[in-house]
Amino acid sequence: MKTFRLTTLLIIAVSALSCVDSSLPRADRSTCEKFTAAGDKLFRDVFAGPGNVLHSLMIIDEGEVVYESWSTGFSSELPHVMWSVSKTFTATAIGFAEQEGLLSTSDRIFDYFNESELPAERHPWLSQMTIHDLLIMSSGWPDPVLDAIKGNLEDWAKTTLASDFHFEPGTQFEYNSMNSYILSVILSRATGYKLNDYLEEKLFSHLDIEEHIWSESPQGYNAGGWGLYLTTEDLAKVGLFFLQRGSWEGKQLLNAEWFDKATHPHIMQYQNIVTDPVELENLRNCRDHWCQGYSYQIWNCNDGAYRMHGAGCQLCIVFPEQNAVVVTTAGISDEKKILDSIWENIYPLL
Repeated sequence: MKTFRLTTLLIIAVSALSCVDSSLPRADRSTCEKFTAAGDKLFRDVFAGPGNVLHSLMIIDEGEVVYESWSTGFSSELPHVMWSVSKTFTATAIGFAEQEGLLSTSDRIFDYFNESELPAERHPWLSQMTIHDLLIMSSGWPDPVLDAIKGNLEDWAKTTLASDFHFEPGTQFEYNSMNSYILSVILSRATGYKLNDYLEEKLFSHLDIEEHIWSESPQGYNAGGWGLYLTTEDLAKVGLFFLQRGSWEGKQLLNAEWFDKATHPHIMQYQNIVTDPVELENLRNCRDHWCQGYSYQIWNCNDGAYRMHGAGCQLCIVFPEQNAVVVTTAGISDEKKILDSIWENIYPLL
């Protein structure tokens, strides 16, 4: 126990970089002090669990950074793996392409693939599946993502398109990282750019995000659902971009209507899966972080918030009603712990 206390104090004392100069505006010291105890408490809550490590935490309130801290071994300059936070960036690229008239969320996906990529016997559900179905994790396909990550999948798109269906697209929620990869392929074919390069032109360059590494498939498409690396502050910038509904430094980069569509819950996690009336009513009234609905590659949260969420608790939580953003990078197995702690310690101050 003494080791834990010493380690935690060292992390907070040595790595905390409150109110330093950087590209996002920093609040004055008196404002920062309001959040110090809450931010430090989040670090202690996380480190109290075995195997849980909070790598960084940044809080933006009213457009200014009011708390920022990195654990030993991590820093503000170090790009961090985003895991499934990458998915929200893929969806955002779809929004830019729709704004340009290059595609529509109502497009049928099979129109973006040639006959050699499509199965010889096409299931009628494949012919009706839309980009919207992929955005809300409702394809009905199995997910071969682990084979893809391990290098055991030769052609990610062709394998996915030939998959059997669990259910009719658009009728149920089932988390599937290959949905995001198929979106990446579609985006590239609609725009003529790789996903990462397209976002460089439309988003990253405007937000002064210089380092954005994104892994690729054997066919040369960005993974879409994982594989993006960003710094904590760069992720916070994107959270602020969402909070400002596509506006950045007085310029509307992405139309505000997209954010109405992209952050509104389109499907509930239990839709057409749970049928018992009592259980359904309990789910509708629950405050569990995982049953508030799903938007365009975004998880809906309690209290009108929504979050980009990657494995291990890479988080960018946007609080529209409080005009705030909370970002974490981490290696955490107990994801409920950090979400509960954010709502307990930070949310009341926003």
